[in-house]
Amino acid sequence: MIKPVAILWLLLLTVALCAVAWWLIRASNRKWIKRLIAVVALVLACLLLLLIAQSVYEFRMMIRGRGLATQLEHYRASHGEYPISLSTIGINETHEGIFYQRDYESPSVFYLWFNTGFGTVAQYDSKTRTWHGPR
Repeated sequence: MIKPVAILWLLLLTVALCAVAWWLIRASNRKWIKRLIAVVALVLACLLLLLIAQSVYEFRMMIRGRGLATQLEHYRASHGEYPISLSTIGINETHEGIFYQRDYESPSVFYLWFNTGFGTVAQYDSKTRTWHGPR
């Protein structure tokens, strides 16, 4: 996952790329050069914006996951173990794309995860209290 500061830099890079492309198009005298610059800038800007959107999605899901982990910690403090399912504490099983599983061998461990795209996931481990997965 990309950090929020890096997301801001990517956004600024995208804007700068568009500005440079605009200037090059205005300064060029040949039509084919203008079209080439426009196409290359458009493709690069789209790729950067997709990267930004994916990073914002992952950051937002991790924030939601932290809130869910806090609720699970409160449940454990009062009951001595994590719930078997989220419905036990009144939460819909698919908490907006975040999935939950308690470790059945050790009721003091749970995992949260969400899909990050292309068959990959980011996973929260309650033992280490960190997110693991594609970054």
